[in-house]
Amino acid sequence: MRLPPVLLSLCILFSACGPGDPRALTDQGASALASGDSTKARECFEQALAGLAPGDAQYLRASMGRFQALVRGEPESARKEFLAFAEVQAASLNEGHFGSMVGEFLRRDRTAEAIDVMDAGVKAFPKSEAMLAIRKKVEEQARSAKDPAALQKLKGLGYIGEDK
Repeated sequence: MRLPPVLLSLCILFSACGPGDPRALTDQGASALASGDSTKARECFEQALAGLAPGDAQYLRASMGRFQALVRGEPESARKEFLAFAEVQAASLNEGHFGSMVGEFLRRDRTAEAIDVMDAGVKAFPKSEAMLAIRKKVEEQARSAKDPAALQKLKGLGYIGEDK
């Protein structure tokens, strides 16, 4: 019996990350992400999320892993989806979550997306020393890259001025 190509593809996709245990899938996604396989990582995280509810302990970990994997292939989608997630899950997030995403964007020279995530983090944690450090890192990268659009964006948001 020969399986149709679509069915065969689905079988391969669902077996790529092993068992359906969300914790195991999240662990496999994290391993794939660490090894540089963002496609497999994203698949594993998405499968894990299919079995989790927002209140589950693994939900935040799987979501963050998925966003990090998404940065590597679809940075604009990662930015939009993370910012939407941050609004809904604000009570679950801390400065480290924003810093993690900003770092992912900066490592891939996606300064505009990093600025948007940093701005949301600064607004969510206005008195945070960690967010101040993240903000400085974003400013430094924008300046060192001599990225006029990024510098203009930072200026428009009020993070840098004419004299800085």
